[in-house]
Amino acid sequence: MPDFFIDLAVPNTVDRVFTYSVPAHLRPLARPGVRALAPFGKKTVAGIVVATSASSDVRGIRGILDIIDEEPVIGEELMKLAGWMSGYYHAPIGEALRPMLISGFTGVGKATVRSSVEVTPELILGLARSPLQQSVMRHLSGTPKAAVSTLRKALDSGSIYPALHELRRKGFVTIDEERAYAGDAAKVEPVIVVDGDAATKWRAWLEVNGDNRRTSKQAAIVRALAAMDPATVTTAELIREHDLSPAALKSLAGKQVVTIASREVVRDGSSAGEHREEHRDFKLNVHQSAALSAILEPVESGTFAAFLLWGITGSGKTQVYIEAIARALELGRSALVLVPEIALTPQTVGRFRRRFGDRVVMFHSRMSRGERYDAWRLARDGRYSIVIGPRSAVFAPLARLGLIVVDEEHEPSYKQYDQSPRYHARDAAVVRGSLAGATVILGSATPSIESFSNALSGKYHLVELPERADGAQLPAVTIVDMVAERKKKFEAYRAVRKEEFKVDALAAKLSMKKFEHGSISDLLRERITDRLQKKEGIIILQNRRGFSAYIECRECGKVEMCDRCQISLTYHRPQKHLRCHYCGSVKTPPLFCGECGAGDLLYLGLGTQKVEEELRAAFPSAAVDRMDLDTTSRKGSHAGILNRFAGGEVDILLGTQMIAKGLDIPRVTLVGVISADTQLLLPDFRSAERTFQLLTQVAGRSGRRKIPGEVIIQTMQPLHPTMQDVARHDYRKFYDDEIRYRKDLGYPPFTRITLLEYSGEKEEDVRKAAESAAATMRKSCGPAAVMGPSPAALPKIRDRFRWHVVIKSPKGGDPSGSLLSGHLAGLAPPRQRTVRMTIDTDPQSLM
Repeated sequence: MPDFFIDLAVPNTVDRVFTYSVPAHLRPLARPGVRALAPFGKKTVAGIVVATSASSDVRGIRGILDIIDEEPVIGEELMKLAGWMSGYYHAPIGEALRPMLISGFTGVGKATVRSSVEVTPELILGLARSPLQQSVMRHLSGTPKAAVSTLRKALDSGSIYPALHELRRKGFVTIDEERAYAGDAAKVEPVIVVDGDAATKWRAWLEVNGDNRRTSKQAAIVRALAAMDPATVTTAELIREHDLSPAALKSLAGKQVVTIASREVVRDGSSAGEHREEHRDFKLNVHQSAALSAILEPVESGTFAAFLLWGITGSGKTQVYIEAIARALELGRSALVLVPEIALTPQTVGRFRRRFGDRVVMFHSRMSRGERYDAWRLARDGRYSIVIGPRSAVFAPLARLGLIVVDEEHEPSYKQYDQSPRYHARDAAVVRGSLAGATVILGSATPSIESFSNALSGKYHLVELPERADGAQLPAVTIVDMVAERKKKFEAYRAVRKEEFKVDALAAKLSMKKFEHGSISDLLRERITDRLQKKEGIIILQNRRGFSAYIECRECGKVEMCDRCQISLTYHRPQKHLRCHYCGSVKTPPLFCGECGAGDLLYLGLGTQKVEEELRAAFPSAAVDRMDLDTTSRKGSHAGILNRFAGGEVDILLGTQMIAKGLDIPRVTLVGVISADTQLLLPDFRSAERTFQLLTQVAGRSGRRKIPGEVIIQTMQPLHPTMQDVARHDYRKFYDDEIRYRKDLGYPPFTRITLLEYSGEKEEDVRKAAESAAATMRKSCGPAAVMGPSPAALPKIRDRFRWHVVIKSPKGGDPSGSLLSGHLAGLAPPRQRTVRMTIDTDPQSLM
């Protein structure tokens, strides 16, 4: 028989695949997308088959041990997407495949096998043509279940899965995969089938045993079953509702008086945290109808096309998505909807379920492992037609994909930033759409500069929604100069304490340090009071969590820093601790300065906890709720907060950026932004873009129905062009200014940026590695600009020093990035083994 080989991707950081030979009896199962067991050094690993071939030049090839799956767990479309991700984002193919599996590569070998039938001599004899199948069934005749690894050893057979799959097809066994991981197998519950034949048998049994005192508990069960209409009842329900004996039921099953079977239970994590929203009858306006008409052309022809749906806040983008998906489903195709935040998933699921019922499932990291497994498996099997979730949902194993929606496409949370592959879900969605022949809709009121440039150049089709869907007007925006506000309040403060200021300069200085003007301007306070009287909803944005941003010594100026990161610690008052928002470490706030010993410590900066305290003090009769990472860690917490606010139980919803996106709550008529400068002054070329997007998005939560809305933005930079563009709701003006700035300085979309990050515990080793890489890239990259190396803006995180090299490659001579990828592929790893190199293509931040 001719030779047969596979290339196997294994879960490690080596950027290559490994070639193995395939024994003859496993060849029918060996194809791309299935998992295989193979020797790897001194251990056995599971990998994904990525290719097959009839020949190989590799020497010393070892053979695989087994093929685990009958059918590919990763389809052809996702295999190609993983290949693209591996090349574009410089990730090993094993790492690119990992997020496409619900449990990665883990758990194999922990599978268990159970007999589904009574093992009789006749059954064993009928398997004479397969001695291995006979051996499996003989082994199971003496035990209710066995681990696959145990069977393999007991039967001295390396390849056992083909025999198990055949026995499963015959109905003789069931295979539970990865039982070592809770939830990584279908959940089943024991049930009793109540039908006419069973009822006849029970009546006969009662005639003989019904009056026997020794079987009274069993008779109670049989009477309860006989009184039921034909149905299926779970054993748990039967025992609980009739207060019956589990032991008696087990005895009846042993006597075959009742037959206990198994029924799958679908673990649905959607309903528990679903956001309730008022029901509305939608009718598309002229702009929505035109946008939908354009989008449906490629949907109906089954061809790839990418659209940028640019619609102002409240313009009804979601309804366009829904109508487009409805048509895709009519054509027998499926749909994928990406949202930027887990907080938006329950609300979006609620909207879609009202239209599409139980064909919708959500998928995100806050679901239990079992819920995610069921969502992944049933989407693959066609039970669900629509998957909704954040960035990892882009890998949902939907078949016949017809439409992909990326809502709020501009959001940086679509970028995977903390592990390989560092993919951008928006870009991966466009590539997946091209592979599937699906239509891709990128929706936003404030598109990313790159996407809007792609639309203007014709790479994407631009469709616009310039008006709010229900005829409402965009809210009026007022900019409050907080520098002038502080001066005004200080003058009032000094007038009250004028005698203190007359004493001497030191007394005046101490009095000035005691001055605190609060975070709420007079105008915002006035508007909040007005809305509370009218029983209207108020949203307050402060895009920094915690109580105080940092603690500073009044005497020497020392700031409390994280011991592991070169970053200030944030004070959290409820927990009474300092916390690092990068490594998560906590410590008790000091009573005295560690530098000079002074006990006069200032709690400076504004976090959501401090603003919450001010709001409660200023408006004691108002119900205030806070929504940030500290209050939404529990499952269903997002939906709970939103439901209370939407229902009027909460007057003021305070939060970080998670409250700025996608929320459609009619009662909101006022939005206040406490500190609009949080992102504006960061040392990153996207800082103005991020600020414009955040402020415009949160402003769009106000006045979304007939009651006019208002927005109060507090800033130290009132004349900054970005603030003025926000006040005018003028995205096009902002884009025109920003694109000129990007072109002058050579930033995207005119260049492709790659960030090389070197990190390690010894800064000198990190610096040398970064310098070597920069020198290498300057020699090989031609027209690309290589900047650095230099310490990162956050030079130390989790005890590791960080140095950056930034490469700006003009797109004109290398539009696909393939030339730059070739140069990066040739970049040698650091000589110092303790130094880690990370390649981040299209980084969303240079911090």
